[in-house]
Amino acid sequence: KITIPKEERKMIVQINPVACPRPRVTKSGRVYYPKKYRDWIKEMKVHLSQLPLPEGVPIHIDVVFVFHRPQRLPRYGERVIHHKRPDLDNCVKALLDALPLKDDCVVFSITAKKYYAAWNESPNIEIHIEPK
Repeated sequence: KITIPKEERKMIVQINPVACPRPRVTKSGRVYYPKKYRDWIKEMKVHLSQLPLPEGVPIHIDVVFVFHRPQRLPRYGERVIHHKRPDLDNCVKALLDALPLKDDCVVFSITAKKYYAAWNESPNIEIHIEPK
């Protein structure tokens, strides 16, 4: 069993969370993702390259997506549950696309939540990876 110090297994990435969009298809049949999404994946991979990932062991991922706080919410306050678009499963798909894993099958469980940011907080993604 591989052990990684707890402080190294948790990372907060100061980036706006994005949901994985549907792939697009050209008239010739080529499949691609929109440029905005591809650019987001590249930026996330740079951030996540600093996160030590265990190899050859199953991992559990605990992730919290914190979105920009809309103006309709009170100016001051704590995090508020985000229950509108984008869908949580699409946000998780985008994160798994960005993780530097050789194969996603090593992920045996995921706990995910999404919130609107607290009044003094910027959008981010909190990732905690735990080997089992």
